[in-house]
Amino acid sequence: MACSFAGNLIVVPAFELRYRFLVSEARRSMHRWLLAVVVLALSLPAIAQDRGGGAPPGRAGGDGAQGRGAGPGGGRGTPPRPVAGNGIEVGGWFGRLDDPKEGRTGLKFVTMGTGLHATTGPNMILFDADEDWEGPYTTKATFTMTKLASHEVAYGLFVGGQDLDNDKQRYTYFVIRQDGKYLIRKRTGATVTNVAGDWADHAAIQKPNAQGSQTNELAIQVGRDTVTFLANGQTVTTQPAKAVDVVGISGLRIGHGLDLQIEGFSVTQAK
Repeated sequence: MACSFAGNLIVVPAFELRYRFLVSEARRSMHRWLLAVVVLALSLPAIAQDRGGGAPPGRAGGDGAQGRGAGPGGGRGTPPRPVAGNGIEVGGWFGRLDDPKEGRTGLKFVTMGTGLHATTGPNMILFDADEDWEGPYTTKATFTMTKLASHEVAYGLFVGGQDLDNDKQRYTYFVIRQDGKYLIRKRTGATVTNVAGDWADHAAIQKPNAQGSQTNELAIQVGRDTVTFLANGQTVTTQPAKAVDVVGISGLRIGHGLDLQIEGFSVTQAK
């Protein structure tokens, strides 16, 4: 571009001044844009944390682990943690009635001593949504029915719980009664099907004592190809894993009108 000299001054044509001004402004805009990008990039982790991004506390964080909060739970997520109330006074636990129209009258689920205590109330399942499992694991608990029921009512464990907050619920449960019989059944939506036949006796199941109290440790041992159902350490039956719901939430299945103390409820991953 042409320019002229007048003494010690450099005289630049007007169009060149305009050109240089536009170039300078373009550079300033570029710098401002780059600065904004850097600030945004530095802010993203904090924004994600504030909005629940990444792995929430107590959940798996992409380390490939299976078990509590990992596997299916890590992908599906869980509903907000419930607070105590409506008869369920164990913080973090949910309850689902078999019949939503049935009231919660008589329902009380509390911590008691070293365990949990359930008084029902309606037929229902109780669960902590963090107990979401896949891969080989064992769910177990020791149940004490503190007094005889008015008739044969079942209680026990369930595994493989999915969609427990909607009409597509599914899980498999292992329950016993005070007459020493057991049943394994699958629930899919409102439909239930027996897995290992109808109610059957088994010598491993302890019946009530003279005071009317009945204590049994129940366990569901999920393997890679089979699922074993145990009472007091003895195998009651073994079923193919494909016949049972095995991936999902583990919890308690309790019939109506019962008073139960539950000790040692746990889910442990097999090594």
